[in-house]
Amino acid sequence: MKLDGILADIDGVLKIKDERREEVITLSREIIRKAGSAVFSTHKKDEGGRAASLEAARRALERALEICRSQPEFLFVGPLPQAFQEFAEASILSALVEGGEVPSPKELKVPVESYVTGLADAVSEMRRYALDSLRRDDFGEAERALTIMDDTYSVLRKLDYPRAVIPNLRSKVDAIRRVLEATRGDVTLSHQGLLIRGSIDRALRTGMADSWEGKGRGRGGEEGEGEGKGKGEGRGGGAAEGGVEKGIGREGGERGEETEKRE
Repeated sequence: MKLDGILADIDGVLKIKDERREEVITLSREIIRKAGSAVFSTHKKDEGGRAASLEAARRALERALEICRSQPEFLFVGPLPQAFQEFAEASILSALVEGGEVPSPKELKVPVESYVTGLADAVSEMRRYALDSLRRDDFGEAERALTIMDDTYSVLRKLDYPRAVIPNLRSKVDAIRRVLEATRGDVTLSHQGLLIRGSIDRALRTGMADSWEGKGRGRGGEEGEGEGKGKGEGRGGGAAEGGVEKGIGREGGERGEETEKRE
């Protein structure tokens, strides 16, 4: 029957598609896992681990793109769109933290929809970087992270498209606004604390300097008083000894005169 042959051909095509779908799923999981490791390494300042994770994710992504050349529908359904987003987030976050050029969707080889949502997630991750910087007393780096968050939020909020065009964009932009304001408050409080600590340190240094100066003056007065007492005692002692010697001399002279008269 002709229908049997048609269905046999269809079955062969669907088997190949299913095999490719399974491979895309496996590759997508690898991309997501390695992208997550890259984000973790970025926060831990593990440059080697970050570079290795991003490279492994890139290789898996390129293999998935090869499969999608014959099955383009996998670009927009299944787990691959999420993998694109995670890879974009990790790559963008790495560039933002290092202060380098942010890669474009074309350079990352990801669809623009996944790129935009990945950018939004990367901006939210900058809050963690800002807080880590504050814990290290690196206020300048925390302020730089806050500026990046503020600038990127200003750009993303202009992309006003429905969920059918860019899924979850509005909710992600709203999340950025919340973490941005929270981070602004943390950086402001940290700055105020830095100013207070500086004032306390200056006050302590001034107080210690005054204390040492006061001790120096006290020691000088004690030494002067001691010298005055020594000189006074020395003079008094000398005068007393002289008076005793004079008295002895007079007494001896008087005795000598009495002896001469008797004789």
